[in-house]
Amino acid sequence: MRNLNLKLSLLVLVFCLVGGMAWVTVPKWFQHSTQDFEQCSEQAEINSLSKNELKTLLAECDKRFVGRRKTGGGYTYYDFLQNRRFDIAGPNPSREELKYFDEQYTLYLEAQKREMNAPSSADRQNQIAQPDLKNDFVVGSIYPPGPTIVITPSAVPIPRARSSVIP
Repeated sequence: MRNLNLKLSLLVLVFCLVGGMAWVTVPKWFQHSTQDFEQCSEQAEINSLSKNELKTLLAECDKRFVGRRKTGGGYTYYDFLQNRRFDIAGPNPSREELKYFDEQYTLYLEAQKREMNAPSSADRQNQIAQPDLKNDFVVGSIYPPGPTIVITPSAVPIPRARSSVIP
């Protein structure tokens, strides 16, 4: 009798272990059965029991698949650093595509730097083109400015007086 209880306890323990392992690995089966983010998110909506579980499953989908399916076919990747989308071959970018994104980001940063420096270089160009005026004479000039020139019109029409009475 004691031997039977021991075998029964061992059998229950084995079933509990197998059931526990199956319970733990179900999300992994779920993850491996999807091809891209869109399939993964559809599966998450079907399999989730609560909003919190849905958020968790969608976060897992987002970690696994960074690319999003395009309507015409193919995938697109959004690079938030550049605020730009790139076409990619699959649901995740390849190493070559990641290298290309990095190169594009370097070019983006260089363009941003040039754009930020453009106003200061334009100011310098204006300073070179226009001489500094100090105390009403050109800096570096050997001649002081001459007398002030007053320009007056030579033929100014004189207005005629009009009658304020209305006929």
